[in-house]
Order: sequence, then structure tokens, then C-alpha cells
Amino acid sequence: MNDWLFSLINGLANRSVIADALMISISKLVPYLYILILAWLYVKGFRTGSFKLRGESFATGVLLVICLIGSFIIGSMFYENRPFVDHPDAILILNHAADASFPSDHAVGTMAIACGILFYRWNQGTWMVYGSILVGFSRVFVGNHYPGDILGAFILVWILTAIYNKTIRRGVVRMYRGLDTRLMREYVKRFQSRRDV
Repeated sequence: MNDWLFSLINGLANRSVIADALMISISKLVPYLYILILAWLYVKGFRTGSFKLRGESFATGVLLVICLIGSFIIGSMFYENRPFVDHPDAILILNHAADASFPSDHAVGTMAIACGILFYRWNQGTWMVYGSILVGFSRVFVGNHYPGDILGAFILVWILTAIYNKTIRRGVVRMYRGLDTRLMREYVKRFQSRRDV
């Protein structure tokens, strides 16, 4: 099933220059875009004076780190070759090292950020979940991952997010409050000095 789905999706590559360019761009750029969105939300929290936005954005960053560590551990325990290693006929339109394929770090990273933002900005988080699914599809399209690598990444993130939200997320936000007080004081001081110039 995994091989069949990979062949079906990857078989769409090299049929349209536009589709190939789009999938390569999504695969390479969207993960960086998600990091920028998270950073922007954090900075927006300072500009609007919203501790909730700053605290929850920080908590989402912690979730991202936890999910990436989880991905590394799972990948070390269950090594799987890249599809282009096992299938010489795979269409590889985006070069990648022949390292561990399972689970997909791109899928883990984007879904972790999306699920973290979903917790406090439902509409934006929902669209980002869809975007993460598209990233997962693009990773199979370009020949870098099996569909199982993507599904495994999403399941890992969903499980870790559920545990994180129920156990330590609020504690992380509370822990951040002390640091935030100092950062906010510094932000106000710098903003005030610019206005005085």
C-alpha cells in the first residue's frame, strides 16, 4: 500500500513544469514560512501588548522542539530508506541525502507549528494544518518520502500535541511569564527611547 501510494503520487511528477515548480517550492519554502509566521505572532504579542499571544507562541515553539526530538528518537528506532534508494525508478525532482526517511521532519515541523497555533488561533491554525498536509503531499511528489513517512509524522505530532496540551502547556506559559516580564520591560524601554529621539 505504501509503495503503491508512493508510485501513484510520485508518478505525477515530470508531467508539468508548473506543477513540479509548485511542489518543489512548497516542499522547500513552506517550513521556513511557518517558522516566520510563529516568530511574527510572537513579535506581534509585544507590539499589541498581548501576553497571551507571546506566551502561547512561546509554548508552540516548545511543542515544536518536543516534536522534533520525538521524530529523531522514532527515526533512530525505526530506520527506513528513502524511496529513491529502494526504487531506482522513482522520480526524484528534488535532490536529498540518502538518510533516514521515517518520519518526515518537514511534516513534523509544519504540523507541530500548525497544531500549536490551532490551540489559540483556530482559523489561522486550521489553514496551517491544511498547508502542512500539502507539504506532506509535496514531499512524496518530489520523491523524498513515502506516504507512510508523512502519516507517521502527523500521528506522532497529534499524539504529542494532545499529551502536551493536557499536561504541561499551561505550565510552560506560566514558566515563561518571568522571562516575559523582563523582555516586555526592555521592549517598552527601547520603544520609549525611540519616541523620545
